Amino acid sequence: MSLELILQALSSPFSVLVLYLLDKYGEMKLTDILIHLGFSKYKAVRKAVLLLAEVGLVRIAVKKITPRVNAWTIRITDRGKRIVEAIKSIV
Repeated sequence: MSLELILQALSSPFSVLVLYLLDKYGEMKLTDILIHLGFSKYKAVRKAVLLLAEVGLVRIAVKKITPRVNAWTIRITDRGKRIVEAIKSIV
């Protein structure tokens, strides 16, 4: 994975906050993340999670609840944990 793609994913709104929450709580559903960040931010948070998954910083497991409703379970990867730890060490 190129550094440029990872930096683009991290520069997306809410990406770093999503990584921080996942590092703190381990595994979360998308709705759990939205509780912390605000349901009005759904599109931006969803986009951030998808970008983070694309570059391998989080993993998404999708469970079909009904034909129209999916439940996302999101976990941080080891690479994502290392990034959060690096950010926390400079703050």
